[in-house]
Amino acid sequence: MISIPARYADAKFNDVPVAIREKFVQIKSTKKGIFIHGAVGVGKTHIAFALKKQYDLENPYRLGIFYNTGELLQSTRADMDRQNYDKVRAMESLISAEGVIFLDDLGAESPTGWVLEQLYTLINTRYMQMRPMVITSNLSLEQIGQALGDRIASRLVEMCDVVELTGEDRRMKI
Repeated sequence: MISIPARYADAKFNDVPVAIREKFVQIKSTKKGIFIHGAVGVGKTHIAFALKKQYDLENPYRLGIFYNTGELLQSTRADMDRQNYDKVRAMESLISAEGVIFLDDLGAESPTGWVLEQLYTLINTRYMQMRPMVITSNLSLEQIGQALGDRIASRLVEMCDVVELTGEDRRMKI
């Protein structure tokens, strides 16, 4: 689980595009998450951290949980070799979380059978329980379907409002 890193400490809800802010405000009533996709460097992770900060401000007793997908999978894999008392149980915490969860960089991982099984279990459980997720990806939902399977993409289509971010790579402008 990631706390707000120094790089995103200044991420502000008011800097999030209006269309995304409006969808985020409705999450509690619609129970629909947000799938934010776009090219590298357009600000998806920055927006996700701004949304998490706002969510935590509004829900101090049920904080959002934020994971980078690759780090989530690494932690889950490492749990297999840990003693029971040392297990992090990252995947279990996301599956059972009642609040909004934030999953960054979906589709950046190598789609092995084990990875696909883990991601499907997470997304399907959240789908079945109607528990929203905010997901960022460099891949469109069509590309998610090709990389991770149509079962995952289909669930994301129904459980999330889809927003495409466009623009230049902000990091390359520096």
